[in-house]
Amino acid sequence: MFSSLTRKSPKSTGDVSVAREEQWKIAVAELSHKLIQATRNRDGALLEASRLKYSMAELEKKLNKLEIYCHNLKSGLDECSSNSPLYQSGKGYNTHQYQQNGLMGVSEKVIEQFLVSVSEARSSVRLLSRSLAMQLRHMGVRVYERISALLQPYDVRISFYKNPKSVLFYLEAMLNRAFFEDFESAGFQKTPVNQILNPFERCEANFASFNVLNELTWEEVLNKGTRHFSEEFSKFCDRKMSEIVAMLGWNRAWPESLLQAFFSASKNVWLVHLLANSVHPGLPIFRVDKGINFDSVYMEEMGGDRARKLVPTMVRIMIAPGFYVYGNVVRCQVLCKYYNPNVSNDQGLTPSP
Repeated sequence: MFSSLTRKSPKSTGDVSVAREEQWKIAVAELSHKLIQATRNRDGALLEASRLKYSMAELEKKLNKLEIYCHNLKSGLDECSSNSPLYQSGKGYNTHQYQQNGLMGVSEKVIEQFLVSVSEARSSVRLLSRSLAMQLRHMGVRVYERISALLQPYDVRISFYKNPKSVLFYLEAMLNRAFFEDFESAGFQKTPVNQILNPFERCEANFASFNVLNELTWEEVLNKGTRHFSEEFSKFCDRKMSEIVAMLGWNRAWPESLLQAFFSASKNVWLVHLLANSVHPGLPIFRVDKGINFDSVYMEEMGGDRARKLVPTMVRIMIAPGFYVYGNVVRCQVLCKYYNPNVSNDQGLTPSP
């Protein structure tokens, strides 16, 4: 009797199978939903990781720029500062004349700002050379041959891939040569306009122009253009852009990042010129050519960290010009040929790296 009561009927067995099938369907649906959610979470995590990687790359670029700027700023200040700087004591220029015109305090302020501006100009030209190098890698063999031809007088062979740092040095040298050409001329222009003959009025005008352009930003230039702020500066930018394009044989439009780097370099070089002519007499520039014997008083060797056991003897190429600052010197930057003291003299100079 008990076995007959507990024996399952075919109908009850079918109901259990249907229930189990429904449970499996529900379980599969839940697993599918969880898989979809996991896939979405994974895609979101990958996107967030990509954004974080991009942010880190941008931060690294900014830190690199800041490091270069601080290094050059410190170098510029160290080079032109001593225990008793001549420009602070009033030596090297007509002290009585400046006092008569009320410009003694202004001249000291100009000199301090000049040292900062030289450092900023060198940093911005170096960043422009890096931006250009990144673009030139994608422009084919023709541009590479063009740069090689420009460096042929200096007995230099470059490679964008084997020695990119060396390429940056030589590209920076060519850019500085273009930017500082005619630096000594009045107005820094091929055809100077509105030249002020009174030297003290000219100093005041140049310093006033410096104060205006020193605060000029890239966003303001995009909105109004450089001509709105300074006719002379606008002509300077146009002329230097044309010279650099012709020098490199550039055949495509400049991206905005490259234009911004060019603006920064042009602005800082122009500010150096304004400050150099904001004192009377003005602060003269000096350059060195290849084949000149290396002099650590007037030159800073930029490749020394790669050739510590070698002695710089002769200039191969000047990277950035120097300046005389009332008895002190802002050293020009150069790359040299080296002499290896461990090699006999009859083997001559060893090539620079």
